[in-house]
Amino acid sequence: MGRFSEALFDREELPERCIIYAGAYLPRRRNWVRDLFDEWGKIRGTWVKYAFVTKEGKEYLLVYNIYGGAVTLELLQLLKDGNVKKIFFIGSFGGKDLPIGTIVVPTRVIDKAGIVSIDSPQTRIVKPEVKSLEKLRNILRDHQIDYVEGKIASVPCVLHNINHIKELVKKESSIIGVEIETSTFYHFSKKENLESYVLLYVSDNKKVDIISQDQKVREVRKKSLQIITRIATEVLK
Repeated sequence: MGRFSEALFDREELPERCIIYAGAYLPRRRNWVRDLFDEWGKIRGTWVKYAFVTKEGKEYLLVYNIYGGAVTLELLQLLKDGNVKKIFFIGSFGGKDLPIGTIVVPTRVIDKAGIVSIDSPQTRIVKPEVKSLEKLRNILRDHQIDYVEGKIASVPCVLHNINHIKELVKKESSIIGVEIETSTFYHFSKKENLESYVLLYVSDNKKVDIISQDQKVREVRKKSLQIITRIATEVLK
């Protein structure tokens, strides 16, 4: 067990399974998935929020408040330091034309967030591990979950509205939407030999703003988050 991971999580040993919920921590989002686990420990942490939970006798580390590539990279280093083996990343997604709640499997990610480029300047496209992708596909099909596969773009979390990135996303029809962490997560989880998976859900699009509080929109987001969490626990068994 590494001293940095122990300093953050206040435990000598972490579970081998971790589920990351990207975006801001909200008690409401925690409560959406609370009943999907058998036991739920206290939410801890200052900026990075986390809880230890169990399901069917297996322990999981749930992590919240992961926003942007830099925080994603730092968390991956801490999880590796704590001897975590399997990580499932759940994120929201700005879909260009996809309906709210659509579940997305990113198969190709254009790195415009910048973190990957610092580590590997020649890398423009990041892909998931083949074995992880096939396992995820199989479980989604076994559970008869509708989903969309496609190419996405990871964009900066701070420097929004960069014109050439906006134009790229707009003009390249093969890009189905954007978010801010997946390229970093795929690249560095692979580099650290972590078994990793990603599922995203469409939280906003051309018609629905990301901060929309419409009740119907909220219910659709809730359902998608619950479905993905169930899939995550199946994948990480």
